[in-house]
Formats: sequence, structure tokens, C-alpha cells
Amino acid sequence: MEIEVSADVNPEEWSRLVAEDGAATFFQTPEWSDVLISTLPGFESSHAAARDGDRLVAVMPVLARSRLRATTLESMAFGTFGGPVLSAAATADTAGLLFAAFAHAAASMRVGLAQIVDRSGRIRESHLPGFRRIDDTVQVVSLDGSYEELEKRFKPSARNKVRKAVKAGVTVRRAESESDFLAYHAVLEECSREWAIRPRPGPDFFSALSALDRGVVQMWLAVHDGTVLAGDLNFALHGTVMNWGNVSTDAAKSLAPNNLLHANAIEQGVRDGHRAYDLGSSGGIEGVRAFKSSFGTADVPVRRFVLEKSWYRGLKKVAGRRSG
Repeated sequence: MEIEVSADVNPEEWSRLVAEDGAATFFQTPEWSDVLISTLPGFESSHAAARDGDRLVAVMPVLARSRLRATTLESMAFGTFGGPVLSAAATADTAGLLFAAFAHAAASMRVGLAQIVDRSGRIRESHLPGFRRIDDTVQVVSLDGSYEELEKRFKPSARNKVRKAVKAGVTVRRAESESDFLAYHAVLEECSREWAIRPRPGPDFFSALSALDRGVVQMWLAVHDGTVLAGDLNFALHGTVMNWGNVSTDAAKSLAPNNLLHANAIEQGVRDGHRAYDLGSSGGIEGVRAFKSSFGTADVPVRRFVLEKSWYRGLKKVAGRRSG
């Protein structure tokens, strides 16, 4: 088995692996990698690929970014999950070889931070020596019944707010045009100015997403009196719809559009035959957790493996003081 770290992985071969691997998410596709590299500053591909002769049997998407005079390695940046995508032809030790390549790259003196978020359970602590394992959960709605049955599992607060939004005249429509995706970006900009995420995805990011398969990239907009006041961006693959961002303007919150958008995503997921709606992690924020759980979620464990070097933590502190 040959392992190579390469910026050039054939996208058609990579997409074939994604189709074969039922555990793969949109964040492990070549499309996600391309969108980030083409629209966000500083990102470069550093993917690890495994070949058996001429045949690509596995790829682990990894993006490198230079900042603070250091390099970070992430699988997968700005997404929810990372790790390897495996073909049916991959041998039992293929994933371990990819993790070894990632650990070797992380050991470079220039790398300050390296991390992988694992939902598939393929990573063992022995695969990544020196990495810290952080246990977390994501909140998932099982789409195992009709929408009417699932709605009964909502907490009364969620059902009441959905009805409130409908009564107030809030409607939901699917984003179709580039201008629709840019309308979502405008709402995101309003509610994310104080967020620490850098760089923030800009208009080019959402324009690029608008060109992708609408069966996979699903955006819903909440509209009131002709104005877009909230949005829900999801990615659907292998039976799971993953929520990337549920956003609204400050002025719109009294109309409860976010509740209506999540309810709509659940209803559409049932109609499309999906099995789960993944609302992601709450980041340790109890209010966010309570909001997500109001839709009848169950906790699904995920693990993050992080190597953060002490000198990199020092650089971040200095940068924080300068920006404060």
C-alpha cells in the first residue's frame, strides 16, 4: 500500500470513494475542499491518499493553513467531521496508515495545531500518539416516522414557536439562485460579527456553494413581508442531513423563524427519504443545547483528536491581546 500526501487527488476517483463509503459526509468530499480553497484565504490542500497499485482506495481530506507564522492542519476545516474515506477494496490497515501520515505531518516544527473530528469511530488513540482526545456529542433527530409523528416529539416550546412563526406570516422557501445564497450570507454577517471564527466565509464562499448539486447543498430561507430574515444551510449525503448554520437577524427573533426552519428541514428530510437530521454540537453552550433538544434530538458521540503545541498557544495569546 502506497501512502502519499498530495495537493492533487483526482476528484472523480475521490468522488467514487465517497459514493462507496456510507460513513462519508459532505465535509469529506472534493467539492467541500475546493470551495474552501478557492474562497477562503490561506487554505491549501494537504490530503493523504492511499493507493493499491494504480487504484485509489482511500483519501483523508486535510487542509493546511498558514497563520500566526505557523501552519494548522485540519480534517476537515469549517466542517463538522473529517477522517478517511474508504473504498470497499481498502485493507484493514488502510485507515491506520493514513492516520500515521497525518501524525507525521503534524510533527513538523512549523505545525502548531492539528485536529480531526471523528464521527465514524475509525480513529483509535493509538493511531495518533501525542494527540488529545476530546469527547463530545452531536444532537440528532432520527427521521424514523412521518413528520406528524416526529412533531409530537418536539417539546411544547418548539411546537408553539413553529405555530407562532406561521401565524405571524413567516414562510419558508428553498434557495435556488446565487442571489438567494447571498441573502443567507447577509443574514449570517449580521449575526456573526462578534464570532471568533476567522476568516469568516464571504460572498464568494456562498456563490460557490450555489453552483453545487441542490440535492446535496440544501438551503432554506425564512421570509416575512418579502424580506429574508433567517436561513438554514444543510448538507445531505448517505441518508443524513447535516445542519451547517441556522441564522437569523436580531430583529427577526421575536417571530421564531429558526424554529420554523428546523421543523421544515425535518419535514423535508422525511419527504426525501433521509434517516437523520444532524444539528451538530452545541459547543458546551447550554442554551444552544436546550434549543436543539427541543426538536426531539438524541445525543450521538463524536470525538475530536487535537495536537496543539505550547508555542502555538503562546502565539494565539499574543495575537488575542493585540486584537483586543
